[in-house]
This record gives sequence, C-alpha cells and structure tokens, in this order.
Amino acid sequence: MRIKSIVILLIFAGLIGLAFYTAMDKKEEQSTEVKDEENTGLKQGSIAPAFSLRTLDGKQVDLKDYRGKKVIVNFWATWCPPCREEMPEMEKFYRDYKNKDVEILAINLEYSESNTEKVSKFVQEYKLSFPIPLDEKNTIGKQFRAVSIPTSYFIDEKGMISNSHIGPMDYKFLKREIDKMNR
Repeated sequence: MRIKSIVILLIFAGLIGLAFYTAMDKKEEQSTEVKDEENTGLKQGSIAPAFSLRTLDGKQVDLKDYRGKKVIVNFWATWCPPCREEMPEMEKFYRDYKNKDVEILAINLEYSESNTEKVSKFVQEYKLSFPIPLDEKNTIGKQFRAVSIPTSYFIDEKGMISNSHIGPMDYKFLKREIDKMNR
C-alpha cells in the first residue's frame, strides 16, 4: 500500500511539474509576442505595421509575404501632381531592381479617388508594372500616417522600417535608400 501511495504521489508531482513547465513556456511565448508588438511602429528600426489589401487586379497582398525582400511602400493618388512626377522614376527603378529582391507596393488611397476606373487608366497611362494595392477606406493610410502624399516607407528584409520619405522620389533617391539597406 505504501508503494502505491508513493507512485501516485510521484505521478501527481510529475503532472504538477508538467503543468508548471507548460505555463512558463506559454508565458515566454506571450512575452516574445508582446515585444514584437511593442516594436511595431513607424520609426526607423521598428517592425512595419502588418497590412493586407486587394490589388487593382484583384489579388491579395500581405506585407508579411514580402519578408526576405526590400520593400518600398508608397502611398499615392491619381490627382496628386508629385505622385504623377515620381511614378515614371519608380517604374524605371522597379524594372531595374525587381530581380534583386526589391519590391514596390504603391498603395493607392482609393477612398480619395472618384472611381477605380480612374486608377486603372492611370496605371495604363504610366505603364506601371508593380503591384497597386487599393486602400478603399484609408485604414492603411491612417495606420502609416500618410497625411501628405506621396509618402513612402523603406522596409528591409526582416520587415523593419529603414527610412521614410514624404514627397516625390527620383531614381537616384530610390537607389540610395536601397543601397543603405545593403550596408
């Protein structure tokens, strides 16, 4: 009878130990998640906020799917003169760098457009080949504080913000920002 009590006591102690170990492991996982969330933001060195949008051609775009690439997230509208100025430069840069693990996500602030057809015509007119996600409700624009446009964020392969820029960009500027990420 005494051996049976000892065995039951050992099993019970083992279960308590297992429960304690599992609880500590979960607490550690939550701690790591909180640290990642705390480091999410718009400042240099912060993890870029996650987003998911549909593109002009109906595909789903998730920022997290571009980990391992350098990403330029650009906010723009068809009616914006500086946006019109930078689009040919961005297209030329994209054609030169898309095979070098660089992606451009040119998020159109669709809520500010009169209709989607206008965006389609703009993309055709400028012969844009990079993805054009549509921010229909300005949720991502607000999240990235794209008050003035164009506004762009440079995100490294780990999903961290390397830099941000308000105003039009030219080819030299885009190259310089991407080159900085290579150092």
